[in-house]
Amino acid sequence: MVKNNKKIFIDNLEICDEKINNIINQLKKYVTDMESIKEKLFQAEIQVARNGEGMVSLIYHKSLDTNWIEDAQNLSSKIGVSIIGRSKKQKLVIGKDFVTETYKVKDQTIQIDLYEQCFSQTNPYICDQMLSWVHERKDLSSDITELHCGIGTFTALLSSIFSKVLATENSRPSIKALEKNLKNNVMTNVQFARMSGLETLEALNEVRVFNRLKHVNLKSLKRDVLFLDPPRSGVDSLSLDLIKQLNFKEIIYLSCGFSSLKSNVNDLLSDYRIEKAAFFDQFPFT
Repeated sequence: MVKNNKKIFIDNLEICDEKINNIINQLKKYVTDMESIKEKLFQAEIQVARNGEGMVSLIYHKSLDTNWIEDAQNLSSKIGVSIIGRSKKQKLVIGKDFVTETYKVKDQTIQIDLYEQCFSQTNPYICDQMLSWVHERKDLSSDITELHCGIGTFTALLSSIFSKVLATENSRPSIKALEKNLKNNVMTNVQFARMSGLETLEALNEVRVFNRLKHVNLKSLKRDVLFLDPPRSGVDSLSLDLIKQLNFKEIIYLSCGFSSLKSNVNDLLSDYRIEKAAFFDQFPFT
């Protein structure tokens, strides 16, 4: 890390998973002797799963050649993780570009492939608790619309506790990951599309028509529950107005930003009331 323009070398991060610390130390051990790996390397991203799988993304200011591939294969074998090399318009994968996490929810498990370059829940133990909290809203007779669905971590749960699910996400890599995770979990009552939250709400309000939704019968989708899991910036004012016009019976809102949550909830309180709330400590010791 860098503090006051000075590099601080870290031997151990106590707040990280032990597997991440092991990978960091092994990278420092082996990379210094691999010229093609260390040359113009400016960033390393590490992701692990509770099943022991690990993935390291190495990001470069250079093109990656056959020498890099050979060294990356050697490094992958030594450390026991997948290695992904990325530079401008180039991505090379040694192993696979995801790790598989299994979440535990009540009497069921949900298996989600966490793909490189896609947002995922960083604390699987707390994610178990978040999923279990959402599970309490189970209503097999209701339909649910999910905005900002990402790779499908919550979509997989929602498909098992609601009648029909419409899930939308604006990120192309996340939508590709979502499709694979839907198949892995055999979710047949989910329809999805690559759309922003605002676009989805405009379509539901019949403000705009989108070819990306031509496979979905929006009129058959009941306005029972809206599931919101927006970015830290929260839901924009135009989207909030459209939400209130749609008159959903219930809203489930997950937030990672206190100020945006406060602002959004204050706006929605003109039409809704808070019935239940919970706090989850995603990043203990921070």
